[in-house]
Amino acid sequence: MILSMTGYGRSDEQNEQLVISVEIRAVNSRYLDFAPRLPRVLQPFEDDAYKLVKKRCERGRVTLSAKLEYMPGANNGMTLNNSKLKEYMTVVKEIQKTAEFDDLPSMGDILRLPDIFTSGDLNNEDQLKKIFLKTLGKALAELDKIRLSEGKNIQLDLDKRLGILDEISKNIQKLSANCNDENLVRYKEKIQELIEDITVDESRLLQEAAILSDKRDITEELVRLNSHIELFKKNMDSGKNEGKKLNFLLQEMGREINTIGSKTDLIEISHLVVDLKDELEKIREQVQNII
Repeated sequence: MILSMTGYGRSDEQNEQLVISVEIRAVNSRYLDFAPRLPRVLQPFEDDAYKLVKKRCERGRVTLSAKLEYMPGANNGMTLNNSKLKEYMTVVKEIQKTAEFDDLPSMGDILRLPDIFTSGDLNNEDQLKKIFLKTLGKALAELDKIRLSEGKNIQLDLDKRLGILDEISKNIQKLSANCNDENLVRYKEKIQELIEDITVDESRLLQEAAILSDKRDITEELVRLNSHIELFKKNMDSGKNEGKKLNFLLQEMGREINTIGSKTDLIEISHLVVDLKDELEKIREQVQNII
């Protein structure tokens, strides 16, 4: 089943001391682009989060955000980081000496300094890591549900458009089969017009006309186009994440369609080639959403 690249997942977990909320958003991108936005206390687990995300998201820009709140009355074991405070005050004294002023930082300034406090049991790394990754796993499961649902809708649309491509191709094939003999006669007449005063062997005339007609024959292009369509369907139904391969097959289809358009002299086929290109572009837009 096709998986869309876009989706959203959220999960919340709590214990006696804290509540953690994790949100994950995924949008289209050629490669996996992981963008974590985590509070400082969860940043040591970014690598673990990336490994978990990578298992579920092969491609796409994935934005991870988390929020951590302490339960009312929870004892987080917060204590003053004396060594860090001494480092800050040493810097302050150096600034005072260099700048020759006596102002001291206010209590508010001190409280806003990074890492001025350390936490105890509540921020035990093992406990935090466990609850964070558990919450992330549930958020990723929700993300997968949405991506799978959107993928089903994409596949329905692709099935419909591939059917249209197939039908147009068959119509071109019918028109092409009827005009091959006509082309041979037409090219023979054109050659005769150009060399009306020159005597030419009839067999040589037919040979040259056949060469010109063969150059305009689109049978091979139609065979390859139909082959690409069937392979596209097969890969789409494989149950694997085949977005890159599907995109490659679309490029190959585009080449065959362009060649058909450049070879044909029949206006009806030219119109059908325009229809093929239109449907192919709609398919390409959808494939950009597939992992």
